[in-house]
Amino acid sequence: MTRRFRFRQVDVFADRPLSGNPLAVFTDATGLTEEEMQRLAREMNLSETTFVLPPSAAGADAGAAYRMRIFTPGEELPAAGHPALGTAWVLADDGRFELEAPRTDIRYETALGVQSLWLEVRPAEAGEAADDERPGDRIGAVTMVQSAAELIHVIDPDELDELGEALEIGVPYLRWKPKRGAPSKSPAAVISTGLPFLIVPVQDLQMLEDISNERSHQIADFASTYGSDSAALVAPGNAGAVPDADVHVRVLVHPRQGITEDPATGSAAGPIAVYLGRLARTRDATYRLVIEQGVEVGRPSRLVAEVDFDGGGQPGEVRVSGCVAPLIEGWVELPD
Repeated sequence: MTRRFRFRQVDVFADRPLSGNPLAVFTDATGLTEEEMQRLAREMNLSETTFVLPPSAAGADAGAAYRMRIFTPGEELPAAGHPALGTAWVLADDGRFELEAPRTDIRYETALGVQSLWLEVRPAEAGEAADDERPGDRIGAVTMVQSAAELIHVIDPDELDELGEALEIGVPYLRWKPKRGAPSKSPAAVISTGLPFLIVPVQDLQMLEDISNERSHQIADFASTYGSDSAALVAPGNAGAVPDADVHVRVLVHPRQGITEDPATGSAAGPIAVYLGRLARTRDATYRLVIEQGVEVGRPSRLVAEVDFDGGGQPGEVRVSGCVAPLIEGWVELPD
């Protein structure tokens, strides 16, 4: 006797397959043990694999439609960006939700509690439903609302030499230099909108592209001092993979997760937008940022982050959006 579990693989923060950040979604993980989930994530060997379960009693009371557990090949994560977007898209495409145009709101549960997102929905045109049985073909971008922004630590000047050594970059180049205007005083900082990331400005795009992802262990060790295991490196401009991108980003993660560089990181996009929105002295306005990521690992990705700033320049709601492209559907068979 065997147990069968259905999964789908999609590419997140991508408008076409074979780009963006791949994600495997087990659409009904009831009956899987935690150990089996971890081993399946290792088998899938993607940056993340999600397992969909019924919400807890507390989650259901808070309106969650489902509970999601997230595993890298090496460990479980409490929450993450591209798994949240990709899982919601898959479940919507499977017909798990009643879609309403122009937007369908969804609440879901993670280890951090109940969170919210929404899907853009395009009404089916006349005659379209008869030719197209997949409701997901009408789904556009998915937008998640992230947790409240928290500035955890600003890197002190006496720490910059260590940071520069971790990245093999001279300290003078670890600053923000916009395409227009003079470089600003922009010390690296650890910021969280659910998960903490070390945000490191690099003034030159080419210099950022040249950093070896073999430095992931060193930079993760540096970030771990402040409760993070990942660094988001950001430079102005783009490499051309995402022509409308404002910035080019690379996210290096601790190798214990099973990867060294993430193709697209929704949970880092929010902190990056908070960081740059503060540098831009945004007041009583929404700071919008289009991010290009994943170019160095052959997975070009487009992420959009928005942060609402109040009149005093404090960040409020943080949102991250992206598209999803389907790729693979199948079953896993495990022994009883």
